[in-house]
Amino acid sequence: MPICKKSRLFYVFFFLTIVSSLRAQPIRTPTRYTAELGTYLSSSTETPFWLRANQYGIVPNQSPSATFRAGLYSEYDATRQSTGQWRNSKYDVGYGLNIVANARQNQLPYERNVLLPEAYVKVRRGIWEVYVGRRREKFGLADSTLSTGSYAWSGNAMPIPKIQISIPTFTPIGFTKGWVAVQGSFAHGYMDAKGYIKNAMLHQKSLYLRFGRAQDVVRVYGGLNHQAVWGGKIADPANIPPSIQSDGQLPSGFRNYLYVVSTLYPRQTDTSQYNYFDLTNRVGNHLGSVDLAVEFDLVRHTLYIYRQNIYEDGSLFYLINIADGLNGLRIRRNDSKAIVRDILFEFLNTTSQGGPEFIIDDPNRRGKDDYFNHQQFRDGWAYRQHTIGTPFIPPALGPQDEYPNGTFTANNRVYVFHTGIAGSIPLRGQALAGPLSYQLKLSFSRNLGTYNNPFQTIRDQFSGYASVAAPLSILGGIQLSASIATDAGNLYQNSVGTYISLRKVWQTREPAH
Repeated sequence: MPICKKSRLFYVFFFLTIVSSLRAQPIRTPTRYTAELGTYLSSSTETPFWLRANQYGIVPNQSPSATFRAGLYSEYDATRQSTGQWRNSKYDVGYGLNIVANARQNQLPYERNVLLPEAYVKVRRGIWEVYVGRRREKFGLADSTLSTGSYAWSGNAMPIPKIQISIPTFTPIGFTKGWVAVQGSFAHGYMDAKGYIKNAMLHQKSLYLRFGRAQDVVRVYGGLNHQAVWGGKIADPANIPPSIQSDGQLPSGFRNYLYVVSTLYPRQTDTSQYNYFDLTNRVGNHLGSVDLAVEFDLVRHTLYIYRQNIYEDGSLFYLINIADGLNGLRIRRNDSKAIVRDILFEFLNTTSQGGPEFIIDDPNRRGKDDYFNHQQFRDGWAYRQHTIGTPFIPPALGPQDEYPNGTFTANNRVYVFHTGIAGSIPLRGQALAGPLSYQLKLSFSRNLGTYNNPFQTIRDQFSGYASVAAPLSILGGIQLSASIATDAGNLYQNSVGTYISLRKVWQTREPAH
């Protein structure tokens, strides 16, 4: 049976298992409905960077465009959540559905008019949660709103359909009396049926620890996330590279799944299943980050400092790419109505990659990591041609002669200096139902290309963004949002663009228990 059919049957079987196990549990009606109508305009044909980056792949790359978004969600029992009763409760179930319809000109082949960024069923019992489907997520110890995005999983691409079991929030380990808390996940996902490699699969896991109680002055965080794309078959059997077996099939099956999960090299030399690339580079395309963070409670403010160390090709183990990573500092005022609530500074460096040489037998020269590119999975670390990780390593959308060798990205050696500010403005007026909220993002990047194909001249790029959201009292409460973004430099088209929208949220009363 083909891999794609096995994966789909697995999802169906797992979904039916969840439903059958919850037959006695009441399925609540949606607790929240959303609807949004908006339009994108730009001075060029491209939508500016910060209007489309980290938007889960739902914003068209080209403007002008109109969009309509609608969703419905049923959350867990709010009473159990607020009182902590869920720790000892029976199963609780929730679900979500979000649909996006875009109308645009100059449609790119990988973009679609109707998208389904969220469609999931989730089940919780005690500290554990299981979900199946698509859901918006981010992984890594980084700021969740103003950041450039976590290195490995930033929220830039459409959510990948998967089955995941997790401890979704930091949960104290009992015998430590709350001094140590754990958060983690383990997932199996299904990549797109199209592309250079068809029907590839995703393995994903994460584990993070917090040292210090929630009320302590200092809290230290540490952990890692691991992503791997594996399995599948080459789409064009007439063009099979030396890095893939002659039948075009990538190693799959349960034994290879164990190799992927453990990151161990294959312990056999079956040349009908493995070639030299598999035996010396592991099964699948592996990457992730090792994260550290510390948080200081300064009473009126909270200071959060974090670092994400990149690993992809073994360089981090030998510390030869230790210069690469995402560094962040956020100062937050502990007042949700503060005019300036969050100030963020970030620096992203991906230029080292362990150096310009890759010699497998020399630990000091195991460089040229070529982030997000891979000799077998040439669709790169992407889903539907949107980068899954940091959007500052973008897909190669320019002329094909500028991006030889079929690589996903032509620009993975970058410096990024970034700052963000957010807060609220207490304006008054009959039409206003509350204060205005705002965000500001300013990013400057130096783009060097790749080690194999460096840009002839360094490409400097500035991307800026400002948005404001006003809650209006008309129509029973509606939100008017306006955003403006600009690109200036040598990487993207110079442009100024806007997004204006109206959004309505209906909250329903939860049933009594």
